[in-house]
Amino acid sequence: MSEKILLQVLILGLAVLITSCVVVGGLSHEEDLELERQLKVKFINTPAIKTIKTEYGDVYDCVDFYKQPAFDHPLLKNHDFHFDMKPNKVNRRVETEEESKRSRNRKGIKSAELKGVGCPRGTVPIRRTTKEDLIREKNFTEMYDSVLHPQTESEPGLHFAGGRVRPEWMRMPLGGGDAWFSLYQTPFVNKLQWSSGLIKVSNGSDYIKAGWTVNPTLYGDDRCRLFAFLHTREQRCFNVKCPGFVLINQDIPLGYAFPDVSQTGVLTIENRFYIFRDQVNGNWWLNLGKDDTDIGFWPSHIFTDLKSTADDIFWGGELFSLPAFQSSPMGSGLKIEGDSPELHAYARQLSVVDDAKQQVFPITVDDEIVSDIGWDYVRHYQFNPDKHWGRTIMFGGPGAVFGE
Repeated sequence: MSEKILLQVLILGLAVLITSCVVVGGLSHEEDLELERQLKVKFINTPAIKTIKTEYGDVYDCVDFYKQPAFDHPLLKNHDFHFDMKPNKVNRRVETEEESKRSRNRKGIKSAELKGVGCPRGTVPIRRTTKEDLIREKNFTEMYDSVLHPQTESEPGLHFAGGRVRPEWMRMPLGGGDAWFSLYQTPFVNKLQWSSGLIKVSNGSDYIKAGWTVNPTLYGDDRCRLFAFLHTREQRCFNVKCPGFVLINQDIPLGYAFPDVSQTGVLTIENRFYIFRDQVNGNWWLNLGKDDTDIGFWPSHIFTDLKSTADDIFWGGELFSLPAFQSSPMGSGLKIEGDSPELHAYARQLSVVDDAKQQVFPITVDDEIVSDIGWDYVRHYQFNPDKHWGRTIMFGGPGAVFGE
């Protein structure tokens, strides 16, 4: 049996094993007891002041700000953070009333409405963890961290298509990235897969991501949700699954299910995602929407390379699938043909933060299109009739088997 066939058989066996564990249980008595212990510890460490169940079945515990998971990080034990914190905002161009009116009245495009869960002041919403969540996370983490046929240098099975900039191209130190993304409930995303639209800010071994995702393994459903991802030399995780991201917002949690998503060719629902560095203390903040809603931040203390500015910013799509197997689609799932952003996932008004001047600047022609799955999955939108679109990248396409 050839090495390639043997590898595929091994991966298939791993996939069947993991999927059976996720669906059926498949745990030893010792593993089951350990998961019960973890649930008990989580409840003791993060007792709920109030519990809220959303219309989508999510259960959120309103946890005291000072008892949220972020503060389990050893470098945040003696923090001075508080629930009324605000970032030192970067200067940005404000839309004129006429531009704002045109945006509101633009046919076929609508800004996402963020309906908060309603936790009391001084608390933050944490999605309640179930045993099924822990089973999925345990098996997925074991698979994700494996070294089976890595198709990208650091993340096996992860693929990307979008645009990027570097400080030398922009001739400025990069203090963040900003864009409006269309939201999609990517079809046919199965267990052990995900599809996302995101901003990625990185330097060396450190990077942070935020955007929308469809991730059945993480959430147990196929809804379009808000996510954040942290990667340092010591840890990697989604949302607040490991200590690091400090939640500030009492209404909008990580994992939030967007109530409306785009309907291809009918209505585009979009949301603004904005990651920027607070120059005063080095914290990296996540903002959402047209009103600059503060969600929270990654403290500078937890980074090595991102203690300072970024050396790369990426906007676009990602998908993850087991290596050598059919992937999920990306974005809307349609192949990009022509200049039709209403049919595809996009990031528009690509902008960066000049960390030195503390000002947001739009991208013009200084970005590079990148993709490890072929050029059919990414394209610049060439026809920009007004400032609404600015620099726009369309990304996405059908599922396929990528790599060998």
